[in-house]
Amino acid sequence: MSLALPLLPSRRLVAAVALAGAGFLVSPQFALVLNLGLVLLVTADAVALYRRPVPRIRRNAPGRLALGGEGEVQVEAETGQAPTRSLPWGDACTVIWTDDLGPGLRRVGPDPLQMVIPAGSPLKTSYRIEARERGHTFLGDVHLRVLGPLGLLWRRHREADRIAVSVQPGLRELHRHRTLALHHRRELGSHRLRELGEGREFARLREYVRGDDPRRIDWKATARHGEIIVREYEAERSQSLVLALDAGRLMGERFGDRERLDHALAAALVLADAASVHGDSVGVLLFADAVQAFLPPGRYPLSRIADVLASVRSRRLEPDYPGAFRYLGRQLRRRSLVVLFSDVVDARASRALLAHLSATARHHLPLLVALRNVELEEAAMAPVSREEDAYRRAAAQELLQEREVALAAVRRQGVMVADIRPGDAVTETMARYVEVKRRGLL
Repeated sequence: MSLALPLLPSRRLVAAVALAGAGFLVSPQFALVLNLGLVLLVTADAVALYRRPVPRIRRNAPGRLALGGEGEVQVEAETGQAPTRSLPWGDACTVIWTDDLGPGLRRVGPDPLQMVIPAGSPLKTSYRIEARERGHTFLGDVHLRVLGPLGLLWRRHREADRIAVSVQPGLRELHRHRTLALHHRRELGSHRLRELGEGREFARLREYVRGDDPRRIDWKATARHGEIIVREYEAERSQSLVLALDAGRLMGERFGDRERLDHALAAALVLADAASVHGDSVGVLLFADAVQAFLPPGRYPLSRIADVLASVRSRRLEPDYPGAFRYLGRQLRRRSLVVLFSDVVDARASRALLAHLSATARHHLPLLVALRNVELEEAAMAPVSREEDAYRRAAAQELLQEREVALAAVRRQGVMVADIRPGDAVTETMARYVEVKRRGLL
């Protein structure tokens, strides 16, 4: 139960009390008259405040915000009463208000906000919020202070109202890359991606032209026609894509104001949009020490995929790769492109990941997007001015070499690897996806 007083004195009332107290310098009788008059005025102001309807504040907030971006909250306020001529001080209502912002949101500009609401017509205004942390958050209750018509008292009021807001990495990148995705769609075709000499599905026979792959020569047709004939294939257009995101200890590391996981989520969202444009089914697997969420491959609105991605929480624990891959193996029946966003340390520490990627390659097409530790790379290149710097640089170089050995082991198992800096995750992941589509690797 809140102990906050419903009525609070204004600065005008404080000044009036000081003035009434100064009346004792004239005479006690004069001071008594002043104080009695002030009591009557305060009482009248309080009665008017409780008789007047509490102003209504309605907000319209964007349902999604880009991580690190800003959004505008539209506000409409009205007094809830018609204008009258009975009050000499008028019907306008002065309000100071603020609202509760959920985790990850910050107000841009002054707080609290003050406005004068005219009677009988709504007042429209706005303020801006900044999204600083990903996830599902909200705009919470509205807190009002309504000034009495005499300006002596403030009335406190809280209006329960919650508006859901989702902060999603990748929305700004999505806007920039949609034009590129549409370009690829026109290039790949509306139903099938056709590439001469590539793909899995037979299309037709035609005469050999210079540059054709000799492996595509159809020798029976060549003997029958007396000229070299090649088979032309086209890659299947509708395929299956699974976005698997490791939310364990390594992916929770921060470089600047972003986690590695934030960059992975941005790339995953852009990739999901591009796959949807190409007609592919998209699924999502989020895991750390346990599976956090799974969306089986399907054709979903991008908003649903974005909601699942925004729900991930990084944990300072080692990821359970065996559990995640076993779960995925039970769920996937169709051969799929499995894009895993993670990183490796060395062959020994990443033994479980390497083993399960190798096993996955027997039934699916895995792509490991390994997001580098940029601080480690900087330490490996840092200048040496002290003995401690030399040890630090040598240790960083050794860790990077062990990481290279681990990634080389992954490649030898037939797994595609994109070894990239976090800031390049969107463009590099998109490039690998387009390569898979062009070459018909699925």
